[in-house]
Order: sequence, then C-alpha cells, then structure tokens
Amino acid sequence: MDPTIILPAVGTREPNAVKPRVQSTTDAPVIVGDIPASRLGLQPRPALLARLNRASQGTPVMLTGARGAGKTQLAATYARAKLADNWRLIAWVNARNGETLLAGMTAVAEAAGLTVGGSRPGPADVGEAVRDWLEADGSFRLLVFDDVEDPSLLRPFVPVAGEAQVLITAAREPIAEMGTSVRVDVFSAEEALALLDGRTGLADEDGALAVAVQLGYLPLALDQAAGMIAKQHMGYAAYLAKLRALSAEDYLVREDEDEEQPSPPGVAEAVLLAMEAASVADRLGVSVAVMELVAMLSPAVVDRGLLHSAGQAGTLLGSGRRVAASMVDQALERLNERSLLGFCLDGQAVSVHRLAARVIRAGLARQGRLVPACRVAASAVEGSSTALAKHRNHAAVTKMASQVAALAANAGAAPDNAGELATMLARLRSLVLNHLAELGEAMPEVIAIGEPLAAELYRLLGPDDPDTIRARTDLARAYHQTGRVDDAIPLVEQVLAARERLFGADHPGTLASRNNLASAYRATGRAADAIGLFEENLAACERLFGTDHPRTLASRHSLDLARQESAQADGGT
Repeated sequence: MDPTIILPAVGTREPNAVKPRVQSTTDAPVIVGDIPASRLGLQPRPALLARLNRASQGTPVMLTGARGAGKTQLAATYARAKLADNWRLIAWVNARNGETLLAGMTAVAEAAGLTVGGSRPGPADVGEAVRDWLEADGSFRLLVFDDVEDPSLLRPFVPVAGEAQVLITAAREPIAEMGTSVRVDVFSAEEALALLDGRTGLADEDGALAVAVQLGYLPLALDQAAGMIAKQHMGYAAYLAKLRALSAEDYLVREDEDEEQPSPPGVAEAVLLAMEAASVADRLGVSVAVMELVAMLSPAVVDRGLLHSAGQAGTLLGSGRRVAASMVDQALERLNERSLLGFCLDGQAVSVHRLAARVIRAGLARQGRLVPACRVAASAVEGSSTALAKHRNHAAVTKMASQVAALAANAGAAPDNAGELATMLARLRSLVLNHLAELGEAMPEVIAIGEPLAAELYRLLGPDDPDTIRARTDLARAYHQTGRVDDAIPLVEQVLAARERLFGADHPGTLASRNNLASAYRATGRAADAIGLFEENLAACERLFGTDHPRTLASRHSLDLARQESAQADGGT
C-alpha cells in the first residue's frame, strides 16, 4: 500500500452509495443538467408549490426572493416531480452568467439532437435553436434557468409560444414581460420550527424560535444551524451563545460592484459555525479543503471526479499528501449533513450556495490564503483536464471553461501576486482553447477565445513559451478551417520561428509547423514559398527517417502536389 495515500480509518461510516447517472431511453425522460437532490432540511412548502403549479400553465414563471430563501430548492422540487411523472424533458440550466447559460443551452441542444451533423453552430445560435424546438413541440417538457443574475440574457432563449414550461430563479426583481412572478419569502414560524425540530429532535419550541428569530427565518441559515446542532448534540441555547459570540461583519463582502441586495442576517455566522463543526469532525482537514476548493470554482456545480483527482494528486491537502477517493466522499457527506453543500440528483456533482461560497472566500482573503487557494483550484482544474485529452467531448470542455471563468472571477479579490495569478489563469485558458480546437467542431468559439488569449499569453510569457505557441497554433488552425487562411499565416510563421529557435530545424514540432506554413502558402497561391518549405521538410525527413518512411512519403507527396499546381498555374498564364 502506498503510505502517502490517506485512507478511511477502520470503523468509519462509508458514504452513501453514489447513484449512476440517469440513462434515458426512448421511453424514459431526457434529463439534462445537474438537478439538485432533495436537501436534508427540505420543507414541502405546499402553498408555494400550489402557486407555482397555477402560475406555470402557459407562461414562464420567475421565482424571486432573497438569497437563501429557497428558490432553487423549490424549483428542484418541481423538477423532481416532473421527473417522477415521466415528463419527456427536464433540463436544468445554470444561468448565473453568460458562459454557464450558453453551456447549459448547448447541453440541451445536444440532448435534443439539434447539433448533429456538420459544423457546430455558435452557442447563441444553439440556444435559439432550443427555443424554436420547444416552441414547436414543448408538451411535457420543462426548462429551468437557475440563479439568474441578469434576466435580459435569457430573452433570446425563453420560448414565447407552445406548451413548454419554463422556470426562472432570480434574486433580483423580475422583468414583467418575461412571465409570471412568484415570490419566495423566508420561512414562516411554523416552517422554521418544523425544520429545526425535524433535524435536531429537540423538544424546545422556545429555543428553536429564538434561533429562528436570530437567523431571520432564512432557510439556508436555519438548515446549517440545524445540521450543526444535530451533529454536535448541542442545545439551542448553546448554539445561540456561539452564534452571538462570533463576529462575522467582514465575512460577507460585496464581490459584485452592481450587487444591490444586502446580505441576509446570520448567514456568515451560520456558515462559519458549520465550517468549524466540519473541521472538528475531520481532523485531517479534508472537509475544509474540499469546501474551500468548491468555493473557488463554479457557481453552478463541481464534479465529484475533479475532487477525487485533486485528492489523489496531492493537490487537495498540499505537500504531496494524497487522499483516497473514499475519504473525499466521506468529507462530502459530512459537508452535506451540515448543509454546507448539496448533491445533484445523480450524485456525480456537488453545489454550494453562492452566499456560503462568498463567506469562505472572504475568510480566505482575511487569512491571506486566497492566492494559495487559487493555486490549489487551478491545479485541480488542470489535473482534471488530463482525462479530456483521452476522451474529449464538448460538454466536458465547456464545463472546464466555466470552471476557469469562475476561478478567474473569484480570484479577482486577491490582493497579491496579481501577475502570478494572471499567468496561471491564462495557462488554464490555453488548455481550454486547445481542447476546443482538438474537438474540431467549434472553430468560431476557438477564434473568439483565442484572439485575445494569444495576445495576452505573448504579453505575459513571450513568444517562445509552450502555452503561447500552442494558443497561436490552435488559433491558426481555426482560421484555416474557417477559410481565413491569410489570417493564419502570420501566426504559423511566428510558431515556426519559435520552434526553430527552441528545438532546431529537424524537431518533429518544427517539421509540423513548417508543413502547416507550406500548406497555408499553397492555399493562398504562394506556390514558390510553399515549394521551398516542402523541399526543406522532405530533405529533413529523408535524413531522419529514410526514403521509405511514411512521413517521408507524405512529405514527398505534398511537394509533388505543390509542384504540379505551380506548373499548371504557370501554364495557364
């Protein structure tokens, strides 16, 4: 056994079995996205569900209310009910920002078979194709846009006709013309007491009511309080004493300049106490490390596999201490029991409420640990990308892109090492660009990402850095495949010059770049320039591999074609 791998202690409880991903058949519902599973402290809220059911007939419904009031949980309850009723489509799209919105719509389009064949349309076109499809045949189909920050981003994608049902969760005030608004308020006293009594088992109504009042009846904070009280076997009075003794004024900073809503009362304190309880129950620190990593990444979900990879690579705890996947799973169970994060329906991804994530990032910043946390998250994302090199698919690459974008946004508050962080994030974006280019089906997207990125990498790292060379190569490939060969030529010339400086004239990478440049010259009618480069490559291949090697034969064939085309052009003038 590898002594550096941390395994569960004998006698510890194994985490609940992970359910396999739902596989749809022709008779089963098609499930898209990461639908949240039921939370431990979920209250049924029948009156709200009844209003939602009435409002959803024939018009989009916007669930609004304070952050932490339970909008997402209400939408998830509705979605799970439609799944139980065997609806044809249940699609869950995180719409926190433009990147996650377009990624979600792309996933819906793929599940619907709207992107099969030919070149992949741009993400916005795909989203509009989904809208048209739902308007044409939307019966027994549900589309949920969760955690909407800017409702105007949804306009091109929300069906305005047909039978599809659309739910939108948003903290901000709704746009009236987008549909019917249903307000999700904090718990009533009866709901708050039901949650606390149900999770703690304490027969102390006055104590429970005191906690509810202190936390403003906010479902998110009450759920975390109930989890801690139950797991720590403490009374309501003891919890209130710890809550009131904690000063958390600096733990809910505004990360968005345009954020208008004040932070709900008690959230930061409840999160910090729940984190403290998780830390006490896990002296190795796996639970805290997992929570900090998730808080630095996507506002939507983080795949369990990424967390496993970070543990096994020694990234999660640092110093090369490797953590077995089962230990990560136990930490996730521990955090779920304390309502710090939640599982998605298939068990393969976890989500954290944005308020909890903000508290954790603020704490990291106060401790001077935000930059190290960024490094850990970047290493985890980079490590998870290794599997993409073997099994690339657009959904996985898009998910990685959203993680990188989220990390960049969350790292924005880091006061130190700005240059180091910028370099780290640019390298991650170059990985995303390469994966997209290798797919070969989203070249407009590659160009949109690659143009600013190639310039940034050149500024940060210089022309000879591997990431700069790779980004220029990927961008040139996208230009070439979309018919912009003239735009590709300067990039390929720069890559060839860099590889000749770094590796010499006969390196395989140099040979590939020289061939690419010759092909680009040939495509733009520069026959003499193309022939000269093909001749250089043929001579190098004969010298390195011999006259009958496949690479030599391919080089000779390219040279012969260029010469024939040149002769035909000369004969025709």
